[in-house]
Amino acid sequence: MIDDRRLEELSAKQAIADLLLIYCRGIDRCDADLVKQAFWEDAYDNHGADAGPAWEFADRIVASKLARTEWTTHAVTNHLVEIDGDVAFSEAIVLTFQKQSGSEEINVFCGRYVDRVERRDDTWRIAYRQMIHDWSGSTVLEPWALSSVASGAFVQGGRRNHDFVTGPGREQLMNNELPRS
Repeated sequence: MIDDRRLEELSAKQAIADLLLIYCRGIDRCDADLVKQAFWEDAYDNHGADAGPAWEFADRIVASKLARTEWTTHAVTNHLVEIDGDVAFSEAIVLTFQKQSGSEEINVFCGRYVDRVERRDDTWRIAYRQMIHDWSGSTVLEPWALSSVASGAFVQGGRRNHDFVTGPGREQLMNNELPRS
């Protein structure tokens, strides 16, 4: 049987995991407001050469992605959270894939989000992020090569309101308004 203390810890860990996923969705969909939801307004983000107030970073990174990339994908793995009252230590591996505008090159980055997360008024958000670089490189992807899969039949991802999730698709899905084929 799970006691109340363990249940509160599990709830906190899930809330913190959700912050990382909200952040990644915001970056990949180029939505600065989503990125900001992961951080306290007074938070700091140390992304190496781009370090500063997190909400200002959110605006800069989204503008940069829109100007310099065709698409980005962030994937969070191996996430460990240690709760200590109203403060938590969070470490998660992140893999990013970014297609540069006007190039066939895909930049791949593997690093870690190392965060101090704070609970204020029963809400968890990131107070400080230290981005850690573990490795990175570049590659060129071959065109869709799976002849058995009709790639054109998939809904294509996009940015801002051109994406299924951050555009009208999510609402249509949740209101049972999508066609069944």
